[in-house]
Amino acid sequence: MHPRLHPLAALLAVSFAPSAFALEQLALLDPVVVTATRQSQRANEAIADITIIDRHDIENAGPATTLAELLGRSTGIEFGRAGGHGADESVFIRGTNSGHALVLLDGIRVNSATTGSTAIQMIPLSQIERIEILRGPASAIYGSDAIGGVIQIFTRSGGEAPRFTVQAGAGSASTYESSVAHANRIGNFSYSIKAGVNGTQGINGIESTNYPGYNPDKDGYRNNNLNLNAGYRLNPETEIGAGIFNAQTVSRYDAYQTDPNTYASLNANRDYEMKHRTSGAYAFATFAPTAIWKSNIRIAQGVDRTESPESLIGDPISLFKTTQNQYTWQNDIALPLGTLLAGLERLEQEVDSTKNFSIRARSINSAMIGWNASINAHAIQLNARSDDNSQFGQHQTWLAGYGFRFAPAWRIAASFGTAFKAPTMNDLYFPTTPGVGGGNANLKPEESRNGEVSLRYQQGTNHARITYFHNTIRNLIEWTTDPNTYYSTPANVGEVKIEGIEMSAGTTVGNWLLNANATIQDPKDMDTDQQLRRRAKAFGNVSATYVAGPFKGGIEWKMVGTRYDDPHWQTRMNQVRMGSYAIANLFGEYSVAKDWSLFARVDNLFDKNYEVARSKNVIYGTPGLTAFAGIRYTLQ
Repeated sequence: MHPRLHPLAALLAVSFAPSAFALEQLALLDPVVVTATRQSQRANEAIADITIIDRHDIENAGPATTLAELLGRSTGIEFGRAGGHGADESVFIRGTNSGHALVLLDGIRVNSATTGSTAIQMIPLSQIERIEILRGPASAIYGSDAIGGVIQIFTRSGGEAPRFTVQAGAGSASTYESSVAHANRIGNFSYSIKAGVNGTQGINGIESTNYPGYNPDKDGYRNNNLNLNAGYRLNPETEIGAGIFNAQTVSRYDAYQTDPNTYASLNANRDYEMKHRTSGAYAFATFAPTAIWKSNIRIAQGVDRTESPESLIGDPISLFKTTQNQYTWQNDIALPLGTLLAGLERLEQEVDSTKNFSIRARSINSAMIGWNASINAHAIQLNARSDDNSQFGQHQTWLAGYGFRFAPAWRIAASFGTAFKAPTMNDLYFPTTPGVGGGNANLKPEESRNGEVSLRYQQGTNHARITYFHNTIRNLIEWTTDPNTYYSTPANVGEVKIEGIEMSAGTTVGNWLLNANATIQDPKDMDTDQQLRRRAKAFGNVSATYVAGPFKGGIEWKMVGTRYDDPHWQTRMNQVRMGSYAIANLFGEYSVAKDWSLFARVDNLFDKNYEVARSKNVIYGTPGLTAFAGIRYTLQ
């Protein structure tokens, strides 16, 4: 049956007078965001539909929670994972593909140019200060990939983080996590150092005994991570800084190898491991040439590297490495009315692989312009961008938005824009491989036209929002297989229409903080009239947090409707049905002293059996009832 979403709808209509605890929450309701326009603005002034996950939300989630799981509790976002923690994770914003969500880590692209996705399972929550989620088209602001939206992750810096923090914890399946951080500001100089390790024995990632790669072992992982950044303010208008991020993971998985002579499946009992590294480095300079002109120059590099055993016996390891050099010059100019955004970007992508790609590098030169203004009760946002790709030439995108505050607590907003996704290097140049296939150098970018309208309410700690969205994606790239030769190649064959309604609300009642969200959508492949894989027509989340003195704790419910997976390779008709599910989680924290606190979390409280990925021949494992507890020391 479908998940019960009526508790979410009930909360949307609730309104209460603020209590003493509620007054403490007011500072969290109107944070400053930058993702919606690339310029600082109050969240309640943004025309775009944006969600902020702050440090309090991250600590409630606990260090054993993955980034995709945390994102999957936000409005309009679903997640998928083929196995337990450490396996590749995907996020779907408003029903779009996982590759349609642009992920930025401190402003850096760290995605793979071959797969087009970002290894978000690599990024531990302990390194994150906050996350800004922008739903809707954003290619006119950020370029390729932002068809569904943008997820921008900010790591902890010297100006934000406590002076010293150390935490450690352990839980089910031999899960462990420890991290240490130090940050400080000395005059005009600030810095931050954070390092951590985490891992788990895991679960059996594949439960299908008839799968050739079935191995009834535990598929765990371990992760080492480091984050350093520093900045120096020469004067109130000038700052320079730099930072690095590095995460390395070794993940076990179930697989098999094929004998190239007999095509027999062998070595299922081997302990297969993927070594994965995600890293980024950046340097920036911010200065003000005039009183109304602020300029920012930024140089960055993102790296995604994976290494694993090859699928054919006798072949070397399978290596894929993406290096992306990024150069940005952004200018913010105060006008008599509003603020002008003008900038140039260059992105250089290079692939290093054991596969013989015919072309291994490409570059994108971009120019962008925007205007944001608030005129009494009116707000306007206009953006345009041109991306000149060395492979397929220029591509233009635009965005127009309008907001109107018709009462002190009420506001409407609407926007319409275009977006695109460039073909990946696999799509274009994957080498021709017997029995597998090859890329197609004649592919065109996927293109999107997206509109939305929303009604918003905020009065004290009571807030609610309802948004209708409609997205049409054309030239969708799909790998199709010839039924005679079994040769696969990608082509621009698909068209997708996604429309839906998002609802969210929150309030305080005494010492309780209540939040809820629900999404009802129709993600449809127009060619086959099929529901898009791994995406539900209805899903939502409810949470209740109680705060009293040194104690903070609460409960979360996550509800997801029916989904489908593994479309038929010829007809593209859905083959596998994944049933709806609802799971409950508990979390708590207690301050035992001024700087010391204990925390604990229980996930899947009722040990529900559920699926987030499935194929016709493979049942992927998911965690059952799990628990995690730890201790944290924080010196402010």
